[in-house]
Amino acid sequence: MRYRRSARQLRKLMASGSGASADPSRSARSDHPLLLRSSDPALYFDVKLSVEFTWTGTGPAPLTAGDIAVRGVARRAEEVSKLRALTECERLRAELNIALLHWEPVAMTGVHARAHCVSVEADPELIAGVAAREETIRRRTVLSWQREQREDEVRWLGSLITDPLRATAWWFADNLDKPDQLVKVAQDFQLLRTTLEPEQSDSAGRLVDEFLDDADKAERMWLLETLLNAFGTYGRSDLADRLRTRYGGSIASADDEPAAS
Repeated sequence: MRYRRSARQLRKLMASGSGASADPSRSARSDHPLLLRSSDPALYFDVKLSVEFTWTGTGPAPLTAGDIAVRGVARRAEEVSKLRALTECERLRAELNIALLHWEPVAMTGVHARAHCVSVEADPELIAGVAAREETIRRRTVLSWQREQREDEVRWLGSLITDPLRATAWWFADNLDKPDQLVKVAQDFQLLRTTLEPEQSDSAGRLVDEFLDDADKAERMWLLETLLNAFGTYGRSDLADRLRTRYGGSIASADDEPAAS
């Protein structure tokens, strides 16, 4: 009931001019400088707000009505300012004018308040410092993307160098009009792999080759079948075909062996 009475009184005051011709003991407007926190807790905006209040309680407005209105508006304003960096003064001014446009009650005090943002400023040296930090972050982000892209390219090229067949196929895909150079290109890639092999640490392929060289027939068959299953499961039929081409006899021989009794 009390809230409804306050709302009716507020509408009545607003209809009479929102303070322009209202009883000065019940409403007023004044300018107030405020320090509002930015997105960096230690850095503040210098903000000037034109604060308007109206009293919806009974009797004359309390002497502290103006202070209550300023505190209420300041809390609303800081909810916006703490989302912005010092480099966004103009943006903050516009957002404050939106956020503070409407009348809102200040707790249960009977005071309603709204405000207009006159200006938003900050220490130029602090703005420059924040801007430099933001630029550093942007540059680091771009450099990180570039490094990741470069590392992906290096890994891909490395996989081609260690696989002359794929490397030759990639070259031919871009040079279909030069089939007469395929043999020379393939030889170059094979030579390149041979040249680099002593510098490489053990690879999975090299370890598998050593295992197959020393394994007996049953061990060789088990590993080859395992590799074929893995290639098939992960959609690398090209690798499965190459494995069959190289070890076709060994793989086929498994089908010829009688089952253990």
